[in-house]
Amino acid sequence: MTSTDVAGAFHQRFGVSPSVVTQAPGRVNLIGEHTDTSEGFVFPTAIDRRVWVAARVVEGPSRLVSDRLGDAEPFDTRGEIPGDWSRYAAGMAKELASWAGRPMPNLEAYVASDLPIGSGLSSSAAMEMAFGVLWQELLRLDLSGRELARLGQQCEHEHIGVQCGIMDQMASALGRAGHAMFIDTRNLDLAYVPIPSTLTIVVCDTMKPRELSDSAYNERRLQTIEASEVLKTCTLRDATAEQIEGGRDQLGEVRYRRARHVQSENERCHRFVDALREGEIDQIYVLMRQSHESLRDDFEVSCPELDAMAEACWQAPGCIGARMTGAGFGGACVALVERGRTSVFREAVSAHYLLHVADRMPRFLVCESADGAAVAG
Repeated sequence: MTSTDVAGAFHQRFGVSPSVVTQAPGRVNLIGEHTDTSEGFVFPTAIDRRVWVAARVVEGPSRLVSDRLGDAEPFDTRGEIPGDWSRYAAGMAKELASWAGRPMPNLEAYVASDLPIGSGLSSSAAMEMAFGVLWQELLRLDLSGRELARLGQQCEHEHIGVQCGIMDQMASALGRAGHAMFIDTRNLDLAYVPIPSTLTIVVCDTMKPRELSDSAYNERRLQTIEASEVLKTCTLRDATAEQIEGGRDQLGEVRYRRARHVQSENERCHRFVDALREGEIDQIYVLMRQSHESLRDDFEVSCPELDAMAEACWQAPGCIGARMTGAGFGGACVALVERGRTSVFREAVSAHYLLHVADRMPRFLVCESADGAAVAG
């Protein structure tokens, strides 16, 4: 898919050419899951699967159409947030208007995507960033990538109902081809770390979709907040393993396990970055497996399909490491695979997965890291 393709689809639908075409990538998180809501550390990479938006300013209400989701409910950027998929765009318009001190113009827009929905690859953040860049270009707003990411997070909180961290929006806004991003979500410092050219990213989709606002995602965030209050830390990012063990009785078993995951996952994230830089393949495998097991057992956001997929990856030829990625409750695993062995890897994973999950044919996306959201060329 190219900007020319999307512009052509816009013209076919609306009878005129678009003023601007933007794109924003999805992301996979290599490690550091469910830590950004506690101001912790994450290590995502933007991927070469994107949301594209072709648009022009109109006088009447905004009219959006998607190649996957169909026609959206018309809305005015100064009015109520619609109830369908266009709420991501309308929510961004509200947040940008608050930042800029003036309303965003209404649009005719065509949205196209090769990014799976509901697979844990941040299709929602990609849509928010694509529309954010669009209005920024139309009005010549001067937002940094970090500011745009913060507005996207606020859109999720205020208009979507998901109390997410900022990792997804940061990855989509600020990705760099050939690199993953080591992000401190407290101060938004980031370091780009090269991904070895000998490795390929394979997204292993369980084909079990999930909807974060309908899941236990917000409940997990509340539990981590409660745990930090019990431990008297600003967030769980500040809690040590010793504090958590010492406070086990006061925390109770559930909050204890939530806290143990966040603390140990932050530690794994640091160790993983070092292992990737040093090419310590065995350590990468161990850390990714430990991450999945902690998400399964302590944070309880996995599911039988994700567990079956992770186990299939761990046993497959060419696998350097694998774990669930994204918020969980369905979605996908991410695997780092030796370049040149992706075909045999996929065959082995598919066969093993279908032995345990016979009613869902898995899907595989072989991805490369990509640059962040931008006006398309």
